[in-house]
Amino acid sequence: MNQPSLQTDSNSANVHAAMTCRVGCVSFLNAVPLIDGVDDRPDVTVHYDVPSALLAWLEEAKVDVALCPVIDLQRSRVPLKAIPVGGIGCDGPTLTVRIFSRVPIHEADEIAADTDSHTSVVLMRVLLNELYDRRPNIVPLHASMKTSSGDDDRDTMLLIGDKVITRAPDEAAYPYQLDLGEAWKQLTGLPFVFAVWMARQETDLGELPALLNAARLRNMERLPQLVQQHAPRHDWPLDVASQYLGHWLRYGIGEREREAMHLFFDKASQQGLISDPIAPVIGHAT
Repeated sequence: MNQPSLQTDSNSANVHAAMTCRVGCVSFLNAVPLIDGVDDRPDVTVHYDVPSALLAWLEEAKVDVALCPVIDLQRSRVPLKAIPVGGIGCDGPTLTVRIFSRVPIHEADEIAADTDSHTSVVLMRVLLNELYDRRPNIVPLHASMKTSSGDDDRDTMLLIGDKVITRAPDEAAYPYQLDLGEAWKQLTGLPFVFAVWMARQETDLGELPALLNAARLRNMERLPQLVQQHAPRHDWPLDVASQYLGHWLRYGIGEREREAMHLFFDKASQQGLISDPIAPVIGHAT
């Protein structure tokens, strides 16, 4: 089947005006290769938010599909399906999911965890338990709270997203760091998937999955342009953004990624972080 075009014109705008698709997307730089071009279409409206906020939009049927943290497949109040048209992952270091600490991480008794995340907090708990046999107390750290200076009174923090690059704690003040993607790779030998496109099980998505897949494939071929266009908007240095989107991150979901997701769910369940894991329904792209 031919992939749907990302181009639009006035006629298509008229045809689709009554059937606008509603998409919830992560507001960080890492989502640009999945959404650029889709958000320009007249038949699609995109709601941007931090990852942890998107599940509620999906549960309440305010969007048709959303790029949600993978752990939300297990925690949602309504049955969800994963749409196999891409996601956000890594196969080693992720750069933007990182613990910063004043003390050796295996000595931390309390960690302030970024409330922008769901998956990353569970992954941190899994890794600390398996790597160090540690179960520190976790307290919320809101994204609006100051994280960039050495006079912060939190000894250990988990941060995710753009702020890890644009507002990272001072390295001299927080010399102990752990990249969660790198730690997972070392522990399991597998990639890690942080977020995937999801929809309510009963939602008929029509051509939307194919549209999202076409955008991802097209954008993988034009990453330099995306970096030039979007990195300044997110306050990223161009060279770092180029390495991040083109080297550190992975956007396809294959068999190894599915294996990693199931292993993550199993480990989270074994540690009591989720109930018995539900085998997620994998939706089909058209």
